[in-house]
Amino acid sequence: MKGLVINGKVFPVDGVRVIGPSDPGGVALSPGDGCPRRAWPHQWFLHKTIADDPEKLLAGTGPSAHAGGAADTAAYWAGDPQHSGAHLVVGHDGTVLQTADLATVAAYHAEQSNMSSVGLETKELAGGGFYAACARAVVAVTVAGCRALGIQLVAQWPYRGRPLTRMKDGGRDCYGIFGHRDNTERRGRWDPGDLLFSMLRDAGVALVDFEAGADRTYIAAIQRVLAADGFYSGAIDGLAGLGTRDALLAAGYRDGIYALGRA
Repeated sequence: MKGLVINGKVFPVDGVRVIGPSDPGGVALSPGDGCPRRAWPHQWFLHKTIADDPEKLLAGTGPSAHAGGAADTAAYWAGDPQHSGAHLVVGHDGTVLQTADLATVAAYHAEQSNMSSVGLETKELAGGGFYAACARAVVAVTVAGCRALGIQLVAQWPYRGRPLTRMKDGGRDCYGIFGHRDNTERRGRWDPGDLLFSMLRDAGVALVDFEAGADRTYIAAIQRVLAADGFYSGAIDGLAGLGTRDALLAAGYRDGIYALGRA
């Protein structure tokens, strides 16, 4: 497979090897670890397999066997009687294993946010280490996946030592990129830690404080400009839904994503 499968279509990810569930070496999400979606996803969650601390970014590329270990994690989910899994696993060598269609399947990875989110698992070594090749692939796939899904490149920052209050109802008004730590107390700071968010910022993702409502302020300002220019007629509500994406697309923003700028 040459990219991410989203609603049956393939979206390439430059420089990243993606293995789909029906490809040689692929692993499909177990039926017990997910279910059909009822709505289009508007959240992207980052996870780590071990969530040890302190996190350490290791130079270069890690072991490549079994898709950099990604296949081992996917196979573990399939054989685990506890129902859990994610759409994507990124191995030590930067290989991405996709277990299910991002748009049509809800994987059980983020508790009450499963129906509205995509889950990406990052392979980590005991002691907090993960490889640069893996981290680069996580960033590339996150940006590419959000572009394809119409999720604005806005991420929660900083971590406040606890989940977001707004995640108690599944984050119905939270549109963007989050860590597992923002959703539940079960894993803590290092799921996924801070380094991936700093790398996302360097890739052009806006880091904002959802707990303080900075995301709503950020998106509302964009909506006002779009409305004044005649591209947006919806509510100025600060919610970065598909209506806002479509207005940005009409205004010339690449893929309808504000952070990418006009084509």
